[in-house]
Amino acid sequence: MAASLFTYSSTSRRVIPAPNSPPLPIHIKATNVVFNPDIPKVHRGLGLDDFINFLASCRLRYAISDVPSEFFPEQVCEFYYTATVNEENNAITGTIGHGRHSVFITAELLSAALRLPIFEPFSEPPTIERCKRMFDQLGYDHSKAGTRSALILRQCMTPGWKFFTGALCKCVGHKSRSGDQLSNYEQQVVCSLLLNKRLDYGALFFYQLVQLLRANVHADHVPFPRWLALVFDKFFAPEYFSHSGNPIQCPRMSVRMYQDDPLDTVIGISDRMREWIANPYIVPSLTVDTNKGGADGNHLDHADQEVDHHDGQHFSPQLSHHVISDTGKVPSAP
Repeated sequence: MAASLFTYSSTSRRVIPAPNSPPLPIHIKATNVVFNPDIPKVHRGLGLDDFINFLASCRLRYAISDVPSEFFPEQVCEFYYTATVNEENNAITGTIGHGRHSVFITAELLSAALRLPIFEPFSEPPTIERCKRMFDQLGYDHSKAGTRSALILRQCMTPGWKFFTGALCKCVGHKSRSGDQLSNYEQQVVCSLLLNKRLDYGALFFYQLVQLLRANVHADHVPFPRWLALVFDKFFAPEYFSHSGNPIQCPRMSVRMYQDDPLDTVIGISDRMREWIANPYIVPSLTVDTNKGGADGNHLDHADQEVDHHDGQHFSPQLSHHVISDTGKVPSAP
């Protein structure tokens, strides 16, 4: 278990915990605050670092991982400790500033804070069965999962997809250990990124937190403090920056998040990254060229080859085109 960057234990009489509040104290871990781009040495220089840089420039990616330069964990912990679900207006309410300020979060506020793209209509999220089928096609090996039914990461992937998928998982949920699991919602996010679906990610993240609160399954560490801090910073800044305690200094992944119109930015893909995506199973130090068609000849279904460019408003239009292509050809540079 990683050491805590911050431990929260409420001593203020103003702070009234919600009925389903987690046991105290609450911890904030390093992996909950910043993105860890570590790549195993054997896989460095093969294009995965370019892939991570590409994800760092995607709107969904850096919106989740970026935080204001000063992150106030005490505020996030207090909100999580006092958070309840308001059924009437479909919002999550809680307090910050030692109970002095009430705040609320809705799916719309979350989408606005994360600068997520808006589509009419949104795509339906992939079913859990579809997610499992996709991971099977990516090389998921159930024989290594033992009796555990959840999707487990690195030790269950073939060499090429192993760290490619690991990078996606870390971008979405900051999963990094071999025993980490993908929740149903994380599976949906990863599969939607691969399929380039125009998903309402704001609603997906919001209802995930609602389910967490209702099910009373809190961990002893605060989930998703990055986007909670972004919501506070954008919509509750005076309250968020007052009575905040000591901040944690966090590097910003991309300043483009705070530009007026990030859609004008052209995202480039390096040739090295194209080669990695075109032949994801090939790891030169571990395999040979005969595997170019895929480790087991598995490909994603033609029916799932959605490429919603939609005038460039999707956060990663080129990504799913390369990932789900079964032609074996490397597309020309954009």
